[in-house]
Amino acid sequence: MHWFLFNSACVAASVALMWFAPVAPLPAFLRGPVFVTSALVIPLALVLVPGVLLRHVTHKKTPKLAIGALVVALPAAIVLAIITREAGDERGLEKRGRWTEAVVADVDNGTTDECTLRTRDGREISPRMTDGCDPDRVGPGDKLRVLYDPKGAAGPLEDEDTEVDLDPGAYKGIIGGLAALTVVTGTWGCVGVSRGDK
Repeated sequence: MHWFLFNSACVAASVALMWFAPVAPLPAFLRGPVFVTSALVIPLALVLVPGVLLRHVTHKKTPKLAIGALVVALPAAIVLAIITREAGDERGLEKRGRWTEAVVADVDNGTTDECTLRTRDGREISPRMTDGCDPDRVGPGDKLRVLYDPKGAAGPLEDEDTEVDLDPGAYKGIIGGLAALTVVTGTWGCVGVSRGDK
């Protein structure tokens, strides 16, 4: 039961942090640490905490099924955090979003294509736009109609990306399924390791 509660608490914390960061919104200086905590620290804790706590447990054979379950829980928790953040961004834009004709100030085509956007009066739109920033399609000086968050918590979306109404509720099934998968596989893995996978 304690492993079920541990896994449930980790999943609940991850989902809550990723949802409320753009919806509440959290102050800018907390958003980066919240993302790292939810997308990396909590998923790693799902694997490392049982590994550390159960290192004294001796096994006649390696508990492959239990370790496999923990390996499934790790990526499921990471994907859960990312999808919850997308749903939170949509909810933040739904609540506070404003339309503007933005000017592309810079396009960074590093590991992810990102655009620095400015409003007509020269204010930078934060955070940088990641969807629709292909350097082959847009460049500095181009104008884009975007929906942005004046508080800078939710990422801006180009007009093309919002032709379909924002619907953060559409993510409920995916979020619920990933949360259940993470809790079940994480608990199964922890219990299997602690019992020697018998």
